[in-house]
Amino acid sequence: MSRTWFLALAVLASSLALVNARYHERRLFAQQQQLERASLKLSSDIQTLRVLLIELRAPTRLDRVAKEQIGMVPIRPAETLSFRLEERP
Repeated sequence: MSRTWFLALAVLASSLALVNARYHERRLFAQQQQLERASLKLSSDIQTLRVLLIELRAPTRLDRVAKEQIGMVPIRPAETLSFRLEERP
């Protein structure tokens, strides 16, 4: 009789352990899927930001911003000053 109770308790304990293991497996799988989705989103965001950085660094954009927002204009030869240093003997 005691052997039967021992086997019944062993089966019950292993069943509870199996249920617990499967629960943790599902939880970890869901967490893994969530992290993979976050990783893909971050990769996409990185690519988007790289493209934006390339656009912001473009010389034509910099020229336009300098003219429109700062009021800069190209230098004309008439506005250029040149200085020559004389060599001392």
